[in-house]
Amino acid sequence: MKKNNLMKTLTNRTFCQNKGRNLVAVLAVFLTTLMFTTLFVLAQSISENIITMNFRQSGYDAQISFKEITGEAAEKIAGHPKVKGVGESIVLGLAENEKLAGRQVEIRWGDDMYASHSFAEPTTGHMPQKENELAAGTEVLDKLGIPHKLGEEVTLQWRRDINSPEVTESTFTLCGFWEDNASSYASYAWVSREFAEKMTGGVENSEGQVLGLHMAQVHLKNTKNIESTMDSVLKDTGLEELEYGVNLAYSPEMGVQAAQESLPMYAGMFLVFVAGYLIIYNIFQISVSADIQFYGKLKTLGTTKKQIKKLIYGQANRLCAIGIPLGLVFGWLLGMKLVPGLISWSDGSAVVSGSPVIFIGSAVFAWITVWVSCLRPARIAGKISPMEALRYCDAETKIGKKKRPKTVSVEQMSWANLWRNKKRTITVILSLTLALVLLSAFYAKNASFDMNVYLEELAAATLQFDDADSEERVNGYDPTDSTIDEALVEKVQQLPGKTEEGCLYSREFSMKLSDNAVKNMENYYTEEVLQDWASFDKGGAEDCRKAMETKEVTAEIIGLEGIPLDSITKEKYLLEGTFDKEKFAAGNYLLAEGPSTEEKNVTMPTYSVGEKVEIQGKTFEVMAVVAPFSPVTEGASEAGEDNRYTMGLLMPAERFCQLWPDSTMRKLYVNVEEEKTAQAEEEVRTYLKETGNHSNLTSKATIAEQYEKQTKSSAVMGNAISVVIAIVGILNFINSMVTSVVSRRKEFAMIQSVGMSKKQLRKMLILEGLYYAGLTLAASYAVSSLVIGTVIRSMVEGGMSSFQFTLFPLVVCTPILVIFAVAVPYFCFRNLEKQSLVERLRNE
Repeated sequence: MKKNNLMKTLTNRTFCQNKGRNLVAVLAVFLTTLMFTTLFVLAQSISENIITMNFRQSGYDAQISFKEITGEAAEKIAGHPKVKGVGESIVLGLAENEKLAGRQVEIRWGDDMYASHSFAEPTTGHMPQKENELAAGTEVLDKLGIPHKLGEEVTLQWRRDINSPEVTESTFTLCGFWEDNASSYASYAWVSREFAEKMTGGVENSEGQVLGLHMAQVHLKNTKNIESTMDSVLKDTGLEELEYGVNLAYSPEMGVQAAQESLPMYAGMFLVFVAGYLIIYNIFQISVSADIQFYGKLKTLGTTKKQIKKLIYGQANRLCAIGIPLGLVFGWLLGMKLVPGLISWSDGSAVVSGSPVIFIGSAVFAWITVWVSCLRPARIAGKISPMEALRYCDAETKIGKKKRPKTVSVEQMSWANLWRNKKRTITVILSLTLALVLLSAFYAKNASFDMNVYLEELAAATLQFDDADSEERVNGYDPTDSTIDEALVEKVQQLPGKTEEGCLYSREFSMKLSDNAVKNMENYYTEEVLQDWASFDKGGAEDCRKAMETKEVTAEIIGLEGIPLDSITKEKYLLEGTFDKEKFAAGNYLLAEGPSTEEKNVTMPTYSVGEKVEIQGKTFEVMAVVAPFSPVTEGASEAGEDNRYTMGLLMPAERFCQLWPDSTMRKLYVNVEEEKTAQAEEEVRTYLKETGNHSNLTSKATIAEQYEKQTKSSAVMGNAISVVIAIVGILNFINSMVTSVVSRRKEFAMIQSVGMSKKQLRKMLILEGLYYAGLTLAASYAVSSLVIGTVIRSMVEGGMSSFQFTLFPLVVCTPILVIFAVAVPYFCFRNLEKQSLVERLRNE
């Protein structure tokens, strides 16, 4: 007991004796823990937000959904021991108010569980309880022009019989609202159970009707083996005939996605570990070297190897006790600030994870870093004998003959001093080089991104207007009733700085394929390709099989001119054939839409170039095959058309309007001079709002803004890691220089006593610092050039980047590093000169 108390006292006193050294060590531990914690917060938050985003995109977070079930069956399932709970809902119909165009609003009754797990639970007010009460999302209220205020009157128009034109108008009192799930294609308007039963008359699941459709969501107690668990539940309850769907958010692919998004953070943790190890190891190595005679004296007094190691680890634990808690707190606060920007792609507010794993993991990782850093210094101190300690010199010496010059210059002395302890010198250089290489790599990667290429893939024009129904996936697109009216077209033509425009129409109908087109499809969609397709889109693969068997598809005819035509006929989108603008404008040619592929030497699964196609009694020739381009070819299917494999064919807008004179414009495009873009966008947004036009507006500037917002935190995080590692490297350099000067005070006094001037001594120390800087910069330029020229180049090749070789961060950091290399030795010398020559000769 006394022995333990003695070692504890000795550890405490030794710790308190070296305050300056401890301050640097605590700062190193603090920075290491701070970065571990920040990266853990980001990794955990990214994972949790991706899972939430996937749930939001699915529309619910239960494992199982039933699109049609009876109340009795739902009750049976809810009573099974493997089931946590069942949420139920009854659908009445779809709201058809004119102001709600472009957004599907489902009028339903739902219990509290169904609403809360569908991201549609009132955050203000409550679920409907009385017959005339209604709860709705804020997006629905905004479209209807109703304030977010309880007690407001809400009128919904809907059809009880979807096969009848008769519209029912129901007026409710708003009893609750919430922020709508932006990731879902539909919004909910909740009514009371009393109102639902009154409308349905107690009849459920009528064939061919929406009214009375009873749905359910099942929450299982275990999220593993979902399908087999649900099958056993249905078997046990005698409901094996029921069909159900598994929430795709629970698929293994989604877990892989979350892991991939978090991977850069874990890679960052490895770099933090390396940087933390380099400085903490150096601090303890220097500490042991400085106190080696003290450890030798302890050995003389009978201290064991184990006790000396315990002494060093005791000091390390005290450093951890101070640095780790501070790092955890400030790391979590930093992560909390970074998460919202880093996860700006998340719908709704980003969630900052407060998982205990963050704090436990960060603390353990930081402690392990310190512990690993102490291993070798502790081993050296433990093995030293009293006699070896007295003779110990903080330099690596080798016995052997070496020819020495007759005279030695200050430069030679500086260079020799630098390599007295090779491991320490290399550690400092590696620490600084790591930071500079990382900074250069992050900068080069970010600088290679090409915003123009990115925008080209997502937008065909400066401003693009889409009909409100263009993305209506449930009710379908109506080609004869567009929100892009003459008034909007006229407004667009008067925009300031307008340079060019374009438009797009579309119609769909059932069409028989030629034998050649079917043969092309069969050659392209082999069994292997179809099986791969079915692995992620079973319905699409089945539609393709059926099209080849029946030789019948849904033909989507797109009429276009101006911007959309110029965009989709660029060289990179031409898969087969060539495009002649003049011939195409004559109206006798078509462009066939092929698959989304970069392969150009294969048979495309559509009509061949030169093949004749008959449309509306007119014969056209296929001029070329083009790849899909989402701003042109993306959109919902036409209302009333069967769900079949769709084949796209493009023709001039003028010829299209001759064939379908009743068609209205689906998309409108306009390019504006760059300096007039903001003004033009502001004008059209104001116009759409004031006139109540529900056309959807896509802006290149908004897309660019969104991208910069999404990537800003990623860039900041990468640069932050580099800067922290740079700070660690500079601390390492300062610590090495200061300790080197302090440990050589007597040596400097001796060489000064035999003739070295103060000026020569100052020059020698400054040269040591400059040698550190020179070696670091040489290594940094060489390694950065290699990393950027190979690794970064391969990472950014293709896609939306244009590789740019740049060492700009190194150029900026070079003078800064040189200033540190001069300033640190200079101030060390100034501090050294505070003691007289005699005092330094007397001190040991």
